[in-house]
Amino acid sequence: MASRAVGATSPLAGTLGECIGEFFGTMVLILFGDGCVAVFGLFTKLNGPVPPNAATPFANQWIVIILGWGLAVMLGIYVTGAISGAHLNPAVTLGLAVRGKCPWNKVLPYWAAQVLGAFVAAAILYFVYKGAIDAAIGTNNIADPVHGVGYVFYTYPKSFVGTFGAFGDEFIGTALLVGLIFAITDGRNQPVQGNLNPLIIGFLIVAIGASFGANSGYAINPARDFGPRLWVAIVSGGASLSVNNYYFWIPIVAPLLGGVVGAFIYDFTIGKVIAAKGLMKSGGAETKGEAVREPAV
Repeated sequence: MASRAVGATSPLAGTLGECIGEFFGTMVLILFGDGCVAVFGLFTKLNGPVPPNAATPFANQWIVIILGWGLAVMLGIYVTGAISGAHLNPAVTLGLAVRGKCPWNKVLPYWAAQVLGAFVAAAILYFVYKGAIDAAIGTNNIADPVHGVGYVFYTYPKSFVGTFGAFGDEFIGTALLVGLIFAITDGRNQPVQGNLNPLIIGFLIVAIGASFGANSGYAINPARDFGPRLWVAIVSGGASLSVNNYYFWIPIVAPLLGGVVGAFIYDFTIGKVIAAKGLMKSGGAETKGEAVREPAV
């Protein structure tokens, strides 16, 4: 009888473990990201230590949103950077796949883990902030475009922003995101060392929010928008999917297309120049997924 192999590889060492990483990384991302939006939107005109109906100091400043989301992305990447590369975003996963930097058989599992992580995070935030949500909406539907607070969980455009403007905003923002992630993590292109990639990518999110965030809320991540929107669909009777003339498809399609375009632009412009110049990886840096790490000694 043949003897059983010693030290069989655990299923956690493969795609399953990476999907668990993507789930928890995305969950952390949404907990902090949508959490800061909850503070921004739900606590600006409540009775408390400030006079009634006065804005809570600092809570209603745009800087809360852009810094909160930047820190959220940074922390999500730190959770799972060494496990899966911390995509945390279907557009990033697709951009990497089309350029041969992520196996295609991992794309759908990663997407499912990312959307599920965002969905669970939204459910947690809903119950944590249930009192504030009820105080804000009264008897109105949470997804009501005028009296609801769906903006805490998902994005939608300002009233003066048309479909083209919203689509373009998400497309360009995500193209910048993915293209610059490629630049930041390229071991040949002055890479960040000492495990600082998550911090720099967090600053990238801050920059995108400051420059392209106001038109439509800069989802730049299909999971970030669709996962929470699915949760709100459950508690709103599906209204979150039809609100704003079925806007939900834009923060899915535009980021996916923008991510692919950003990946191609980097690889076929700056990437080609780096290759033509024969630049080598800096020092002993080793690029894996989105993480640039020094190899073990």
